[in-house]
Amino acid sequence: MLAPLLLGLASTAAANAADRVETVQLPIAQRPGQHVALHCVAPRRPSGKSVLFVHGASFPTMLAAGFAFAPGDSWLAYAAERGYLACGLDFLGFGASSRPAAMLARPADAPPISAARDAVTQIGIAVAYLRSQRHVTTVHLVAHSWGTIPATAFAARDAGRLASLTLFGPIAHEHAKDDDTPAFGAWWSITARERYEQLRFLQVLPATTVLLEHAVDERWANAFEASAPHVPGDRAGELRIPAGPLADIAAPAAGLAPYAAGTVETPVFIVYGNYDTEVDDAGAAALLARFSRSPLKWRLRIDDGTHVMHLETHRRSLYAGVDAFVRAVEATRVADATHWGSSAR
Repeated sequence: MLAPLLLGLASTAAANAADRVETVQLPIAQRPGQHVALHCVAPRRPSGKSVLFVHGASFPTMLAAGFAFAPGDSWLAYAAERGYLACGLDFLGFGASSRPAAMLARPADAPPISAARDAVTQIGIAVAYLRSQRHVTTVHLVAHSWGTIPATAFAARDAGRLASLTLFGPIAHEHAKDDDTPAFGAWWSITARERYEQLRFLQVLPATTVLLEHAVDERWANAFEASAPHVPGDRAGELRIPAGPLADIAAPAAGLAPYAAGTVETPVFIVYGNYDTEVDDAGAAALLARFSRSPLKWRLRIDDGTHVMHLETHRRSLYAGVDAFVRAVEATRVADATHWGSSAR
């Protein structure tokens, strides 16, 4: 009789530990008064290793890698349970990060907020914090969708600061920009319900296929609405979202071109679902081939997954795939160190 009780208590304790998301605000030196938020779940024992997640174009960490499908059940919690300090960065203007004044003005009054060139700096701020304040020596960067563009640029610029780079659902299709397409301003808008409907990918999936987790159906839209600003005078439910990511995707150089892949010297993993609308087998293979200096390159297509597979029923295949890559990278690093140590004797 006691064993089931102890097992239940142990499971509850593990879930509670995994739910302890610590959020820190990191100042942006180049933007006085502004900060980015970093959400972290710590492992049971410090390991000196971290997985840093960066989000895509429209919703922040706690709606993505940090979204809790149940107590203790998120991608952050999964990584922490495997011994990593698991953290997710909210780019400027998203989630718990600060809102630039331009988000309260007319969109045409300022350039797009949190474009890739600025996001690279923000990733650097998070990595510097992990190394200096959390005593992390190994950082594995996992990026989704548009976030793969600044993540790759960071890996190209700061090769020695990352152990690996994972690109989940990278932007590998050309997004043509018509001559009459209006220029992007500081922000764009959408309602929570509209964004939720987009996540369902009804125009892509077979008629009887439903992939979103039930918890997403129940709670995601409300959480998204709470994560983004609504300004009085905007239409009902309209949320203001930084436009930098969409401007990057829609630029004439969109597709494979934004990726500074040729100078990246870290291991690279491209992972995507078979229903992903931004990348297919050909696009993934072409993108991976551009990482000519990477010492280890993996590519994985997971069936029954869309561009938001991290919110779907096969998300654990995604988690496990990324974890396998990260561990392969670490095993290779140990093997290389052993080899060179032996050679030096």
